[in-house]
Amino acid sequence: MFFARIRFLIGVVIIALGALIHFKVGFSSAWYMYLSGLIILATHFLFGNVMLAFGRLNKGDVDTAENLILQTKRPDFLLKSHRAYYYFVLGMIALQKKQTGFGEQHLKQALNLGLRSATDNALVAINIAHVHFVKKEYQKANEYRIKAESFNSDDLMIKENLKKLGEALKGRI
Repeated sequence: MFFARIRFLIGVVIIALGALIHFKVGFSSAWYMYLSGLIILATHFLFGNVMLAFGRLNKGDVDTAENLILQTKRPDFLLKSHRAYYYFVLGMIALQKKQTGFGEQHLKQALNLGLRSATDNALVAINIAHVHFVKKEYQKANEYRIKAESFNSDDLMIKENLKKLGEALKGRI
């Protein structure tokens, strides 16, 4: 899972080869090497390996997802949608490790940035609601339950979890 490092090294090697061609032959023969190297480096910094980590997390491979996501050194360089998934993955990993405060913080950042699908947004809101439920902050839990419902996800598991959360909150609000 060292794809991000390889991508970075390939970009650097291509630029170095471009520089070698530039000094041996001239810029007109090297410009395409510079351009391709810069494009590869730009993808490294703008996309990172967030979606690889997200895919691993979806498959239940939390350790690999954590290793992949921690390779992103500058999340502020990521595109907005990838930054949202960066925080989503960090938050879900934190919840898996029972670090609810850290997980809640990152999931709220993901929700504020906006994830691509209604299901992902609803999943984040449900998890935040669950954190508040565990803290016995039932009003906040209900607010996030309502927010999760507002995303109108058609995922059956989300609908089932919303129903269970609604039943658990009855009489506590």
